[in-house]
Amino acid sequence: MRALRRFAPALVFLTALPLLWLRFGHWFFLSLDEGIYLDGSRRVAAGQVLYRDLFNITGPGTLWLYGLVFRLFGASLPAARAVLCLELALVCALVCWLVRRSAGTAVGAASALLFLATLLTTLYPVYITHRWDSNVIAFGALCAATRRWLFLAGALAALAAWITPPLVWMVAALGLLATRNGLRGYLAGVAVPTFAAVAVLGYQGALGDMAHSLLWDTANYSAANRLPYGALTGTFESFRRQGTLAAAVVHYTDSLLPALLPPLAAVAFAVTRRPLVLLSGTAFAALVACFPRPGAAQLLFAVPFFWAVCWCAAGLLLPRRARHWLAACALLLAVGAVAVAWPRNVLKTIETPAGVLAVSRLHFVTLNDLISTVHPGERVFVYPYLPALYFILGVDNPTRYSWLQPGMMGPRDEMAAIADLTLRPPQHVIWHDFTDAYILKNWPASDRGRLHFPAIEMYLNSNYHVVNPDGVVPTGYRLLERN
Repeated sequence: MRALRRFAPALVFLTALPLLWLRFGHWFFLSLDEGIYLDGSRRVAAGQVLYRDLFNITGPGTLWLYGLVFRLFGASLPAARAVLCLELALVCALVCWLVRRSAGTAVGAASALLFLATLLTTLYPVYITHRWDSNVIAFGALCAATRRWLFLAGALAALAAWITPPLVWMVAALGLLATRNGLRGYLAGVAVPTFAAVAVLGYQGALGDMAHSLLWDTANYSAANRLPYGALTGTFESFRRQGTLAAAVVHYTDSLLPALLPPLAAVAFAVTRRPLVLLSGTAFAALVACFPRPGAAQLLFAVPFFWAVCWCAAGLLLPRRARHWLAACALLLAVGAVAVAWPRNVLKTIETPAGVLAVSRLHFVTLNDLISTVHPGERVFVYPYLPALYFILGVDNPTRYSWLQPGMMGPRDEMAAIADLTLRPPQHVIWHDFTDAYILKNWPASDRGRLHFPAIEMYLNSNYHVVNPDGVVPTGYRLLERN
């Protein structure tokens, strides 16, 4: 029994990893954002210099990480998703480890498995993004700080901030809350990844370009990407497509949790106070890092922090017998949620330059059509915002922009993209028609005067023609060929 308690986090990890791989390892869908990191990392692996040759609005960590993965294992989606599955399994294990310190092994393991169930059944897509990389590492920094491993805590916190710059609030929170007697060791840990990143960027001549990119963020990203707290963008339409009422209830609950947990964690801290100061302070820092886009989908990345606060508080407040009942209920909920809400949609397999993937019937038609027309290594421009196609098709993006976001990017970015297209004209253009309604649904704070790129569209209409103009327009895009 003692061995079981000791190895509970490892058992959670070994339970979570195969389930996460089964769920996400080969599953591909045309997300807006995942392709930014897939295409960017593939280009970094090919030798392009981040910020100088490739536009980027986050820290360099994620593109460097997956660039290294692609160099070692090849540019495939399963290789990238293996890293994501390892990260998510690790955070489940860390939730177990952290909660059991306050609530006991049974509650710690059951809470971690229930958290795993929410990841497996949420309607918000779980995919590769800098947010998962940085938040998992930041959660590891919190766990190190609770053990007073301050050098490690500082190194992990700084690494998280070099992936997602707003997590500098996490660096500050841990520095204030966990280092009363060990600030020197914490700062030494912060310095290691910081000096390493600055050295690499300086060697590549991209340090000034990164500074310019972060300044661009403050002028463009924040204004266009504002969302109200807890916004459920696109979720309710997904509920109506669920097969059973039980599955719909699970999905709906999963979708509400990211917005409900922060206020619940605030109540938990108000009741328990001192024992949860460190955990609650870092959770608040993770919440601040979600702004200016604190929709439910973005809050999902910070859920481990608030999850741990709530479950630790429950362990501190409940008597031992009640904890056992709580653990049993959590375990039953986890098993029941996965049993009734595991996706049952029929997927088809398709062989692509990025590996053998499992896709929906609609995406199978889209990819099969494109794979038969464009070829790996060909120069192709995907307009304006589906960069995953660059990666999945194995084609060469002739511009420094993996994506162009309507309502955010301005005339200067538009002219830079046209200059790249003129210098290295692509053979084909994949043009998705994003309606104004679609843009404003996903980015309601967008500048309504920038919802299109008229100069780019004029350039494309003047130099390209639609392939098979008399046929049916395939699955939401127009395929253009150079005149």
